[in-house]
Amino acid sequence: MPKATLKLIAFWTLSLLTAATVLSGCAGIEPPSVEQIVKHPFGTSMLRAGLTKDQVIAQWGEPDLKEFDNTGKWGNSKERWTYYGRYNDLPVDEGYLTSTQYLYFDGKYLVRYNE
Repeated sequence: MPKATLKLIAFWTLSLLTAATVLSGCAGIEPPSVEQIVKHPFGTSMLRAGLTKDQVIAQWGEPDLKEFDNTGKWGNSKERWTYYGRYNDLPVDEGYLTSTQYLYFDGKYLVRYNE
């Protein structure tokens, strides 16, 4: 085979492999199911009393501010976490994006938050 043909075959093979790699990276993204949308529609929070600090961090990330009070009942420390609102112009409220939120923990569990 002539060199030009081999180069052309190599070019197209490499192009197809690159395209397959790039496109397969998007394969893991799936839209939410109907059940998930009904259970947690956009604009509602999955935040609820009883979540652990780790679960809150998994949903909202690290807070902007943590305040501590070690005078809780039974030796549990109390904490107030603050998430500052950043996008006041959003048409729906999504978590702490539109307004500042305060979360209150007794020990490692969320006991109260403002909505």
